[in-house]
Amino acid sequence: MLYHVMGLVSSALFLLTWFGLWSQIKSMNKYQYLCRDANNSLSLNQFGSSYFAFFSLFLFGISVEPFNHYLVWTRFGALLLTLVIIMKIWQQRRGPVTTMVASMATLVFLAGIASMFFRPFPAIAQLGTATLMLGVTVILFQGTLHQLLVLKRRQKVGSLSATLFKNILIKDVSTLLFGLTMPLSQSWPLLVLNGTSVIMRGAVLVEILKLKRREEHGVIEVEKG
Repeated sequence: MLYHVMGLVSSALFLLTWFGLWSQIKSMNKYQYLCRDANNSLSLNQFGSSYFAFFSLFLFGISVEPFNHYLVWTRFGALLLTLVIIMKIWQQRRGPVTTMVASMATLVFLAGIASMFFRPFPAIAQLGTATLMLGVTVILFQGTLHQLLVLKRRQKVGSLSATLFKNILIKDVSTLLFGLTMPLSQSWPLLVLNGTSVIMRGAVLVEILKLKRREEHGVIEVEKG
């Protein structure tokens, strides 16, 4: 009973990530014809890292016994939405790196679907949640750091969605608070993952809001002039 309650709570919170990713797609569509280089503010590393993190938990949910529907289907939706974002980045920045990332993401997505028919994978399941979450933490840290560096270098928000980072932050803070109610011996991987995400994505959100204020101030100054 507790397993299903926790699974439902986690799934409900994760829907915020879906809404955030959908907001990013809408933002990219909006700016597609307004500004040619608007999508250059999006870090392919950041979205590729997020994709790999989603896939890791997706595959882990397939591998364990019993099949973890709460992990699998929430990450499936996130994988699909993130794949759309990666493909849109590729359409605008066609080059060896973007082509490789887009191709690998597509192949991994198809392989993930096919893997549902060949489960479970004991080797993956035996990695354990702690090892998996620590690996995902490192991947997300470097990807989000790269996004922050891209913003600082370009000094433009472009089509990067503030809503995406706000929604993920709400989800991560809620999960972090939930983890604090659990014994530390059980919850520390969750606290490390979500704590890192809160700090790094919070830093990206602050940078986005700062650049947006600067852009709005610049428009006001031009209008006054």
